[in-house]
Amino acid sequence: MINIDIEKIINKGSNIYYENGFSIFNGHQNIFLGSNIYLVDTLINAGDNIGSVTIDDFVFFGHGVKVLARGHDYRKRNEDRQRLVTEKPIHIKEGAWIASGSIILGGVTIGKNAVVGAGSVVTKDVPPNAIVAGNPIRLIKYIDRELTMFEKLLNFKEKWLK
Repeated sequence: MINIDIEKIINKGSNIYYENGFSIFNGHQNIFLGSNIYLVDTLINAGDNIGSVTIDDFVFFGHGVKVLARGHDYRKRNEDRQRLVTEKPIHIKEGAWIASGSIILGGVTIGKNAVVGAGSVVTKDVPPNAIVAGNPIRLIKYIDRELTMFEKLLNFKEKWLK
């Protein structure tokens, strides 16, 4: 199966797997794909300038993931809000798993081997080896260690003291 969007990406490694429904809305020239990645039916919206999308080796996605390096300025009104596009880079590091239905917004880095739970909205950086979930995401635990007391207190604060 040949996908025109994949063919337009200049900066890509090998063994890139995708399914029907994979698409790129914008910014083919600003997408950098590593090797051995599973894009499934992801939507990528990269910018024309600083809104690059970098996906390192061994990253994989569940179904219906959206990677959005472009957006609109909520402070603008009417036609200006519609017309003016903002851009922020996204970097998904080696071995990360982005589960089905997640949305990755511009300006974030997802750390090496991190896991983003299904249906999550990523608005801030994710540390390496972290498991995050929710809208917006919060730290659930680390793959390789227990949470510190400080991290547990932050989680409690984020969840219950809004």
